[in-house]
Amino acid sequence: MPIPTTDRSHWVVKKFTCFEKSRAYRIQQWQDAGAAARHKAAWELVEDYWVDKKGKHPDELRLQRSITFFKRGEG
Repeated sequence: MPIPTTDRSHWVVKKFTCFEKSRAYRIQQWQDAGAAARHKAAWELVEDYWVDKKGKHPDELRLQRSITFFKRGEG
C-alpha cells in the first residue's frame, strides 16, 4: 500500500518567547488563511490519521455509490 507524500514546504516556522504570542499568531494565521485552506488542512489530517494510524488505503475515504437506482414501492 503506497503511503502518500505530503509537501509541507509552504508551512511557516516562527519562534516565540511565550505561549500567548504563539497562540495569538496561530489564531491570526488561521483567520487569514480562509475557508478553503482550513478545509484542505483538515482533510490532510484526516488522510494522515487514516493511513498512518489505521493503516488503511486513502481511497477508502472516497464516497461510495453502492446503490445506483432506488425506486419507491407503490402502496
